[in-house]
Amino acid sequence: MEKRTTIKDVARTAGVSIATVSRVLNNSVSVTEEMKQRVMNTVHQLDYIPNSAAISLKTNRTYTVGFLISDISSEFLISVAHAVQSVLASHHYSMLLCSTENDPDREREYLKMLLSNNVDGIIINATGKNPAYIQEISQKCPIVLCNRKVDDERFIGDLVDTNNFLGSYQLTNHLLQLGHRQIAAICGPTYYLSNAKERFEGFAAAMREAGIDIQQNYPYIFKGEFCHQSGVDALNYFMSLPQMPTAIVSHNVTMSMGFLAKAYERKLRIPEDVSFASYDDIPNAELMRVRPTAVVFDVKEMGFQIGRAILNRIDHPTLPNHAYIFDPTMVQGNSLAPVTAP
Repeated sequence: MEKRTTIKDVARTAGVSIATVSRVLNNSVSVTEEMKQRVMNTVHQLDYIPNSAAISLKTNRTYTVGFLISDISSEFLISVAHAVQSVLASHHYSMLLCSTENDPDREREYLKMLLSNNVDGIIINATGKNPAYIQEISQKCPIVLCNRKVDDERFIGDLVDTNNFLGSYQLTNHLLQLGHRQIAAICGPTYYLSNAKERFEGFAAAMREAGIDIQQNYPYIFKGEFCHQSGVDALNYFMSLPQMPTAIVSHNVTMSMGFLAKAYERKLRIPEDVSFASYDDIPNAELMRVRPTAVVFDVKEMGFQIGRAILNRIDHPTLPNHAYIFDPTMVQGNSLAPVTAP
């Protein structure tokens, strides 16, 4: 077995001191760019792997960040995670990705695991069911929230999110401008997810401005989970009504995919039978026969911002809380039609 390369080997080959190698590996500003390049070339040449345990003891950092996502199958969350990872890697941090599958018990276990591994910070796309525990963690570990708030004023950390209210409002208002009045909403769990609540509020505001009361026996609201099955169940519900809505807005892309799959199975034509709009674009929608009109966001830039925010909070843990909110852009598909006179 070959002997493992040590920091002494790197220092000797590069012709510098062990302290200089250490400063380079710890990204110290006191090292010139020329010296940094010289040491890093030697590190790659010798295939040197730093001892993470020793570095952690010396610097009080592990150079790892945990990222809890709610759904590993979500194209949106995986794209965000990929962008986050690129930012972290450029600063010599590793990322531990965990999927809770929207299970609050699993979320708590992953959080305990990450804390026991002394991660330097945690990014959380929360289940919405452990706000008190996340608030407690935020007192001792830097945290950035992705897409979902923690409803506790004692929480310490940042939020990177889409403008949920505005995106939903714009979609609904667009349908109203096409003459639709019987507009249905496929909603997420508004009672524990902040983004679901804000998207419903955007829908309600647009309808209210049009003089439509959705409070009193309004039949065109389906509340489910942000999942494929809820989209399926929503379509079945709307088709069971005495009168179908003329337009439907889905507040989550995964629900949109479930709805469209079931619509094809049940031979419901879009937009001939019903217009359909989606919060966030469906992956590879350009290849589909029906491409929903949608509000979309710069997912890559959101991921970059999350990466920058967690690194900044690791370096400056006492910073005031900050929210980075991304406004929507509407993308026109072929899923909408104006209301025609009967």
